[in-house]
Amino acid sequence: MHHTPKPARRAGRLAILGAASAAAVALAVAGTTPFAQAATVTFNPLDPALGFNSFVEDETVLASTEAEGPIATGGNLLIEGSYNVMIHTGTGAFTAPGDAQPSALVVGGRVVYTVDPATSVVQVLNSGYVKVGDLTGTDVLNTDQNNASVNTELVAAGSGYNSTPRIQLTVQQPIDSVGPSSPIDFDAAFGELRANADTLVECQANVTMRDGSGNAVAKGAVTQGQNIHVTLEAGVTNVLDVTGEDLNNMGDIVFDGPLPSADTPLLINVDTSGTGGELDWVVAPQSPVSIDQAPYMLWNFGTSTTRLRIAGGDTVEGSILAPNADYSDVSPTNVEGQIVAKNASLGEIGENGGEIHHAPFAAELTCETDVQPTDGPSTPGGGTTAPGDTTAPGTTGPGGGSLATTGDSLRPLIIAAGALVAVGAAVLVATGLRRKGARG
Repeated sequence: MHHTPKPARRAGRLAILGAASAAAVALAVAGTTPFAQAATVTFNPLDPALGFNSFVEDETVLASTEAEGPIATGGNLLIEGSYNVMIHTGTGAFTAPGDAQPSALVVGGRVVYTVDPATSVVQVLNSGYVKVGDLTGTDVLNTDQNNASVNTELVAAGSGYNSTPRIQLTVQQPIDSVGPSSPIDFDAAFGELRANADTLVECQANVTMRDGSGNAVAKGAVTQGQNIHVTLEAGVTNVLDVTGEDLNNMGDIVFDGPLPSADTPLLINVDTSGTGGELDWVVAPQSPVSIDQAPYMLWNFGTSTTRLRIAGGDTVEGSILAPNADYSDVSPTNVEGQIVAKNASLGEIGENGGEIHHAPFAAELTCETDVQPTDGPSTPGGGTTAPGDTTAPGTTGPGGGSLATTGDSLRPLIIAAGALVAVGAAVLVATGLRRKGARG
């Protein structure tokens, strides 16, 4: 009778025990130990801005010149010059419950009539409605001094019809529909917008800046006047990381290959930490991008940028997400997209601001982010969430949109499966050794 040699038998047992131990450890780790994971998020980060050309949390100053679409501000509105709102038809995406027309100008606080030249008139065009949360200091009129029926105006209390400063409509809006109430929860919207901005900052960059000779240029290494070339990958979300200094040093941003589109959107994450969270932006041309591509470009300044000033240069193609920033435009430089900011000054007295062209962000961004280890409370789906994070795997993502995740709920099963495969392999090895011994 032949017996399996002791070394082979011992090796088989050790292989089985080792694989079993690995399986047990893997299952324990999968079930109890937090670790960094990659998560894929897919959402439109500007959904909470409701399609407004300018969407501001607190105060907005209107001095010059115009917005093709509607404007919303959660705080006070200061009239300091001539400004036209919703100059294009079909741009109002939000209609308050019970209203017959879209909201062209939403003010969560009061209207402040601070300047009194004859030109201080805010014209709300294309039959858009005005909504005001606090009518203190405002008279809403739809009859003139002769008691004739006229289009609605908002004027300083006691000033009379056609006085300046004023907000004038091109429709007779029912007085009681003007206010005092705001149809938008700005606190909730900006909670989502800040979460979205923070999520986007974590998206992994996959676009490389290159000089005219094709050499890679690292983030923070753009030199004064240098033309930067980028090549997008079709069919995916493209992510470019730059600093504020990079933006101001660029001569041109040249797109080689595919241009931004609905299935090839471009996210530019701008890091302003090198300038203390502040940036006076002289905008480089983005060639050959135009308003046709603007709905698929997003400049994300995150939540660490506290002041953003458009100081000159070329048109900004794409939307600006700067939810913690005091935003101002004191040059003729236009923005083709949406502006999201904490406060906004659209022009200043004696300084013309640029126009805001209606090109609302219209893409869903999909990118990988790093999910940090967490010991947060359990969720109904069986996962955990970090303190302050209400998103669980398989539920909704930042901004209330859908959030797709990979490598979360399947990871424990994958680890366990791998360990079990190792057990099976070890069993086969041990069996083979026994048979060999029996034959020998």
